[in-house]
Amino acid sequence: MAEKIAKKLDITEKTIVQCKDFDVIEGNLKNPLWIMQINNELKIVLNVEEYMRLMDSMKNIMKENFELKLEKAILSEFPVDYDDVKAVVLEEMKRDEKASIADVINKVKLEHPNLFYNLELDKIF
Repeated sequence: MAEKIAKKLDITEKTIVQCKDFDVIEGNLKNPLWIMQINNELKIVLNVEEYMRLMDSMKNIMKENFELKLEKAILSEFPVDYDDVKAVVLEEMKRDEKASIADVINKVKLEHPNLFYNLELDKIF
């Protein structure tokens, strides 16, 4: 059963522990979260459903964070059409997954200047 869960969660390095004898110091075994003390080190134990909800929440937060950073970076460069620039930036990021958002936007701005307004502020003043 543990193997199935590890595979489902895409966990490659796993440690499976079977507890046959332990003492409940405080609380109730029916709680979804346990705090275990192993050799004076505290560990958090969650049931699988709670862990999966936690991971889903973290993925959603990371996605929202990325989307907000991407939106801020694109809008700061005055795009003609936000959605067009976003599509090009995302495609470029797929090609180079290690590049930062700022680097990719600068590259897109150089390769596709027509996607951005050319605001020469020094000529205005």
